[in-house]
Amino acid sequence: MRRHYFRLLIITGLCVPWGSGQVSRTPVVTALGTTGDEDVRSLSIPGVTLKAGETLLGSSNDEGDDAKVKWNGVSLHQDIGSTNGNGCYTKIFSLFSASRGTGDIVASHTIGDLSINAYSVTNLAPSALDKTREDHGVGTNPSSGATPITTKANEFLWGAIGYASNSVVSGAWSEGFTSDGQFTFTGDTGGVEDGYKAVSSTGAFVAAKTGVVKDGWSALIATYAIAP
Repeated sequence: MRRHYFRLLIITGLCVPWGSGQVSRTPVVTALGTTGDEDVRSLSIPGVTLKAGETLLGSSNDEGDDAKVKWNGVSLHQDIGSTNGNGCYTKIFSLFSASRGTGDIVASHTIGDLSINAYSVTNLAPSALDKTREDHGVGTNPSSGATPITTKANEFLWGAIGYASNSVVSGAWSEGFTSDGQFTFTGDTGGVEDGYKAVSSTGAFVAAKTGVVKDGWSALIATYAIAP
């Protein structure tokens, strides 16, 4: 008599609820360009290519407090703008989950000095903007002040500091921020510089520097959720 044997294969799976113990991706920041000039109505960074899903971040510093930024004809959202930093107004802009394509980044305003930095950032959540904070003053230690407590544990912190007249970058970022290295002096109003950091727990966060050349400044921070 022939005997037949059967094997039972049991497959089990573990379902992890959304937001519970997920490993978030690490954002990657790529500098796309920086430019600035004195008494101009617009500036451009030509031929910027973005991959589908990348986030475009930009920061500007201008005299008129009315800077706007577009990429490939699409307007960026102003995430936060500063009040008067002794003649300079600083802003952070974003375009989430950009469509694939190539186009110019164009910053425009009414009149006066204008500078802009631009970056692509990977692995941010769609509509990722969470908390913001800004402050301004005169001195050697610019600081945005602390944001409200962030909503999610895994967030990307972006800081921007604009200057009234400083022509070079000086001092050091605080709290483990990485400097992006972009800065363009306009000839009158100082430029804008940026720093960033990824965190894995909620908190109230600050974008700040110490030991800069004394100047009027505007300091901003915006936090963005990282894609799980």
